[in-house]
Amino acid sequence: MATSWLLLAPLVAAALIGCVDAEGACLQDGKHKAAPSAEPRLTECALYADNACCTADDIQDIAHVPAVGNKNAPWDHCGALSTACESFLKRVSCFYRCSPDAARWPHPRRRSYIQAVPLCHSFCRDWFDACRMDLTCARNWARDPRGHNCTGNCVQYKAGRLRPLQV
Repeated sequence: MATSWLLLAPLVAAALIGCVDAEGACLQDGKHKAAPSAEPRLTECALYADNACCTADDIQDIAHVPAVGNKNAPWDHCGALSTACESFLKRVSCFYRCSPDAARWPHPRRRSYIQAVPLCHSFCRDWFDACRMDLTCARNWARDPRGHNCTGNCVQYKAGRLRPLQV
């Protein structure tokens, strides 16, 4: 019996250590909640309602994209987005703002950014396909993820040489 316990002890310890982080954490940048908790009023980012780093008030602008004056995600610099493209941008924004898993990939120098989040090839392909005919003015989403430096020269996603998004 003692031998069995010695063999099980490392597994139990690993499970307990894993449970400490099971609820995740929030980015510590002053824009997210201090710790994830239930937010039953999340309708736009409902995937995270049971354990969210955002509140319904934090993501009001996502629900009304494109919206004039939307400082957090002004995706309409080049006109209205297709429903499919808008859906992908909302999904990514919900992950960044609400997911307790986003803090696993913090940017080393910018506390409000994440980087190197692993994405499935199929997700990237589907996202590109959804947005390929939509217009964007951000040529480098790593340097200008919200299009603040748009000059009015819009291109289709498929024509632009966009670099990876770094939220």
